[in-house]
Amino acid sequence: MSQVPAETFFDRELSLLEFQARVLAEGMEPANPLLERLKFVGIVSSNMDEFFMNRFPRLEPESAAAGAVGRKARELMTAQWRYFSATLAPELEAADIRRVLPGTQDARQAAHLEGYFQRELLPILTPIALAPEREVPALTNLGLYLVAALAGSGGKGALKYALVEIPASLPRFTALPADTGYRYMLVEDVLRLHAGALFQGYTVAATGLMRPTRAAVLPLDEERDEDFMKMMSEALKARRSNPVVRLEAAAPAAMTAFLRERLDLASAEVYQWDDWIDLKGVSQFALQAGFPALKRPAWEPCPAPDFEKADDVFKLLREKDVLVHHPYESFDCVARFLREAAADPDVLAVKQTLYRAGRRSAIINALEAAAEAGKRVTVLVELKARFDEENNIEWAKRLEAAGASVIYGVAGLKTHAKACLVVRREPDGIRRYVHLGTGNYNERTARLYSDLGLFTSREEFAADISAFFNMITGYSQPADWARIEVAPYGLRRRLLRLIAREAMTSTKSRPGVITAKMNSLVDPELIEALYAASKAGVQVRLNVRGICRLRPGVKDLSENIEVVSVVDMFLEHARVFHFGNRGEDEVYLSSADWMPRNLDRRVELMFPVEDKEHKKELVELLKLYFRDNEKAWRLDPDGSYEKVPGEGKKRFRVQEHLCAKAAERDRLLSKSAPAQLKPRTAPKTA
Repeated sequence: MSQVPAETFFDRELSLLEFQARVLAEGMEPANPLLERLKFVGIVSSNMDEFFMNRFPRLEPESAAAGAVGRKARELMTAQWRYFSATLAPELEAADIRRVLPGTQDARQAAHLEGYFQRELLPILTPIALAPEREVPALTNLGLYLVAALAGSGGKGALKYALVEIPASLPRFTALPADTGYRYMLVEDVLRLHAGALFQGYTVAATGLMRPTRAAVLPLDEERDEDFMKMMSEALKARRSNPVVRLEAAAPAAMTAFLRERLDLASAEVYQWDDWIDLKGVSQFALQAGFPALKRPAWEPCPAPDFEKADDVFKLLREKDVLVHHPYESFDCVARFLREAAADPDVLAVKQTLYRAGRRSAIINALEAAAEAGKRVTVLVELKARFDEENNIEWAKRLEAAGASVIYGVAGLKTHAKACLVVRREPDGIRRYVHLGTGNYNERTARLYSDLGLFTSREEFAADISAFFNMITGYSQPADWARIEVAPYGLRRRLLRLIAREAMTSTKSRPGVITAKMNSLVDPELIEALYAASKAGVQVRLNVRGICRLRPGVKDLSENIEVVSVVDMFLEHARVFHFGNRGEDEVYLSSADWMPRNLDRRVELMFPVEDKEHKKELVELLKLYFRDNEKAWRLDPDGSYEKVPGEGKKRFRVQEHLCAKAAERDRLLSKSAPAQLKPRTAPKTA
């Protein structure tokens, strides 16, 4: 039971929305290139989709908390839509990237659109009547629908309504012929232009758009003794009929009222926009090729220096640990580790956890190759990875077909740990090689997320990870770990002890030190421990990207705690924890945030960094985030965030600094390497 008053904790959902506001602020930053701002606006839309699918349905519908959160969410989405409409759309026009509205197309464009509609759209569209005597059809979650109000012959009688789902496989933009610049029409406008062809015998009196959002809760009973993959597939089908929790509409008022009534929605569940519905889809324009002057220069990850110089990965890891930092260093080192394991005749077995993987995954390819080469390959594929369930089911089938042993997670828990173990026969006996990380085995997100990984062949690490795999794939009990710590078994207890040790050994002349970097800080017990450490004089510095329920800077409670959040071109995703330990620094990496779900309901790993140079590097890395005065925000005691001021100071942007540092390392490596190595350049400041 918490001993700290409730008002010393910020509301979880409001804190999450504060993070979305910081992302939106980056999208509204005038110094950022136009398409970079558009990208961030799209990220907010994607995040809000997930918020309404996953977080909002958990609130009591009529509660004060739900009301406050709903108002905050509406304010945020309204600010986002207004900024896009009033600023980004006109700036696109000014850059000669122009939307063509129905009825404004010239002859060439009209001919192009007619052919496109007849060939590509009409054959796959299915109008569905919203007749009073029919039930509303099953609406696709986040599906985009054209809504048509239809008048009969001569315009007599009441209007009839019909829906046309716009398939997600269709591109949102249709490029049009033009003499200058770039001209496009949105796919919904193409349908509006040709709507008469879909409703022969009727007059299209009005059109609108709608986009429903369904709750994403999975109806799972993990205690049922049956095929888990089959059960997950059934649950995913059942999720398609979850209740609609939000309806976005860009339609005449009468049409929106009709839709609200037919879908049995409260007014608070309807979000009315004038135009430009689904900015996540619209923002995909920022990812298209071309328009380099409107984008931030793309960052190309540098090779990990130790891997680049090594002819043999296993020889390298026998000699030293290797620490890698993505996306500043390429994720290909992880893929190479598995590729060499698959090709090496002395490798006997590979064990791997998979939470999320890329759609075209070199990791999956290497695991398949290893299994097909006759090695014992065991993969724990977490089928409950939210919104990646169907993708992971496909990976599991592929790996099973290749001959791998596939485990579908642990009953009652999500396996979120990131671990890979390679077992190899060597002249002096069996040796094991390990990769542990803070992020997923996903090449695509490894170019967008900031994460850390550790390669090692230290025997105590290898023994721990072997025991860890035995625990999650068989009936082994949690081990007495030599190096690692595992949730939900001992990770919470270990963190509490580490925090308490800093408090107990802290003195005025030598205060304790806790510096931690994570995505979210939610857990009340750990927050209370940090409050106690602050009262004992421990200097606590927290770099929390997203949700933070801890209230910093409160006299006699948390006056020694500072919280910052960095929002920049890469998503900050690494979990790094530093404890001063009276000058004998301890540094840990982890897959876990400090949240109840990570500590109590997920299989997670925390592991120490033991190489002295790596430890020093990570301590310095943590300090850099508190120097950032370009993209950092400081959390105030009232729950608001303010930009860390940079006026009068030498500007410092941590991600830009890390890019430049990686590029310089690569340049020096290139000077001593064959000529085909090309140096990278850091992105220029926005």
